[in-house]
Amino acid sequence: MSGREVSGARGTGVAVKAVVLALLGAVCVGCGGSDASGGSEGAGGGKAGAVVDDGPHKLVAPKAVLGGYRTVDGITSAGLEGHARLGVRDAENVQAVYGSGAKGNPMGGGMIQFTGVYGKIADPEKTVDAMFSDLTDKAEKKGRGGERNEMLGTPQDFDADGAVLKCQATKVSQGSAAGTGSGPEGARTARMALCAWADRSTAAVVLPMDVRAIKAGRATPLREAAETTRKLRAEVRVER
Repeated sequence: MSGREVSGARGTGVAVKAVVLALLGAVCVGCGGSDASGGSEGAGGGKAGAVVDDGPHKLVAPKAVLGGYRTVDGITSAGLEGHARLGVRDAENVQAVYGSGAKGNPMGGGMIQFTGVYGKIADPEKTVDAMFSDLTDKAEKKGRGGERNEMLGTPQDFDADGAVLKCQATKVSQGSAAGTGSGPEGARTARMALCAWADRSTAAVVLPMDVRAIKAGRATPLREAAETTRKLRAEVRVER
């Protein structure tokens, strides 16, 4: 991870910086209320045969997305690597970190880490599955800051307007204790949902986070993360 690393979630026990490093910074391919542990939450539609070939597209990183998220100055994310192994030819990387908090604390509300690639993709479902396979492999390795990452359940299919879209629950623990606290100061574990999409020319890993939910010890429902990812894809994917 280059540039200024993500911070600003004081009192969460698991800092946003550690979460980002654990889930995406270490991923070669790049990684409460409702339970986000998997199950049958998928909405279907995430199959390679259903992918629409609507011509060559590329990914862009606008300054603002989804009506209330803006790029956070000085924060960058690791780009996707291992393109050939993922099944992406002639690949170009695009990545951005967006925050929806106030000007003085852009990460205080919501955050979206978007790490994508565009090129030529023969089998979108294999590309998505390869992303999650790498995320799972890397989750077994302890992070540089002592954080531990665990992928929960299995990736679930969701509709993405003619693309393959899958989301999976993930848990990041920091420190020697792995238990979850009941409040901001005691929380040692963050539960989130990680999504990946692929079509015939674009692929991306998306980590949508609600810092307030993390502070409260709540998990992000897979369906909610999938909907955020689907909307983001519609804004960052453009014709070449």
